[in-house]
Amino acid sequence: MELRQSMPGTVLELAYKRLDERAIKDNTYRSYLQTLRALEIEDLPVEKATVRELSKRLNTIITASTRRKHAVNLQACIGIKVSTPTPKQKVYELPTVQEVREAFADSKYRPHAYSMLFAGMRIGESLVNQPLKGNIITIDRQRTPQNDITPPKTSGPVFVPEWFAAEYATYELGRINHATVYRGVKRCAKRNLGLELNPHALRHLFATELVRAGVSPEVLRRQCRHHDVAVSLRYYVQVTDDDVTSGVAKAFG
Repeated sequence: MELRQSMPGTVLELAYKRLDERAIKDNTYRSYLQTLRALEIEDLPVEKATVRELSKRLNTIITASTRRKHAVNLQACIGIKVSTPTPKQKVYELPTVQEVREAFADSKYRPHAYSMLFAGMRIGESLVNQPLKGNIITIDRQRTPQNDITPPKTSGPVFVPEWFAAEYATYELGRINHATVYRGVKRCAKRNLGLELNPHALRHLFATELVRAGVSPEVLRRQCRHHDVAVSLRYYVQVTDDDVTSGVAKAFG
């Protein structure tokens, strides 16, 4: 309370006032405040928080995806809309599912890589044991880079192959952190596949393989736990010329 009273009329004070009136997750709340710190506008008087000034500060952020995240956060926490860069699909050189299975078969990062590939988990979600019933894994938690257990970005049930459900039931994930798994997955992929493959690429492969298997857009959306199937199709599914050729041949002979 003393902090809020000591800075009347600042962007931080405005953010506190707006956010206190909304029911939002703790990690979302922290993300909004982190944006104010990253842009160094916590102490900026509200009257100086113009679109021009905020845009100028956003442009100091090199990465387009991070710049977009901060722009979205600004609108959410202080109500000022700033133009955001259009997100672009990240395109990876994807191996086959079998190649990934073999590459990580004897790796200590197998539980994490397989969880990303066969259940579409994000890295933080692969670091904790998720509820399992039959062949359905319900994603409802994640481990943050700060080692906190929080709700995931998106939650929901994911249907997995029966063999993987049986294997997942044996996983004891312990307290391993983001950076360790991120580096471990990249090293294993480089050594065994000769590819620069980061963990999130395995989630892309998960979505891409579902489409190649002919699932409906709604199945894809549910398995990826997206609110809008357009996100799944536009940013996760990778299509090659061979995919187009085989699709045309399958459709028209």
